[in-house]
Amino acid sequence: MIQLLRRTHKKETLPTAEDIKHIPIRKESSVVVVLAGLALALAVSALCNLVLIANNRSLAVKKSVYVQQPDGYTGIAQEFDQTHREAEVIKKTATTWMQLSFEWDSQVPGADYTDKGIKVGKQTVPTKTYLASFLMESGFREEFLTLLGRDVLPQTVFSGNHQSVVRFYSVSEPRQVASAKWEVDIVATRVDRNASGEIGEIPLNRTISLTAVPPIEPSLGEEEPLAWRR
Repeated sequence: MIQLLRRTHKKETLPTAEDIKHIPIRKESSVVVVLAGLALALAVSALCNLVLIANNRSLAVKKSVYVQQPDGYTGIAQEFDQTHREAEVIKKTATTWMQLSFEWDSQVPGADYTDKGIKVGKQTVPTKTYLASFLMESGFREEFLTLLGRDVLPQTVFSGNHQSVVRFYSVSEPRQVASAKWEVDIVATRVDRNASGEIGEIPLNRTISLTAVPPIEPSLGEEEPLAWRR
């Protein structure tokens, strides 16, 4: 038996206004958060690129200064504070000044003639002492040379009958007391000798105050005595 079945079509109905109210909608706040995060990331990336470009440009504009050393090695010179001085340089300056000022003999270093001394007013002082005095303040320099030549220095130095050397016992580390200014404590003696041998040892305990000054180009030629050029 054949049975014919009728297909029935379900009648479709449109959603009502009440149904539309219950349709789920994605919250707008989450979308705003995502967009804000993307905008912040782009801003940070753009800022980093600007900084990188500025650094590269400054490096490209800045020129490097190369310095060749006596052994042939070439290095890049770096900028630094012109008033900076290493501790060893400060100590060396202080001890060298003491030696030039208080080590006396009849010779000019680097020269083949006898030191006749240099007149300062009515007094005569060794060439080394005169040159060392240029490290002093101008007002104190003249007084120091006058007193040294009049009251301390044996005039037999210039005839070769008297010599003196400085013997160091202690040299302190430099103390920075102000910008570009240091102090060094020195415990030393001046040992005097004549043809017979050592005749005395005089205490030379000093606190040396030093101030950094701009470098000065040497103005003396190679023909000048070594003491003058140094």
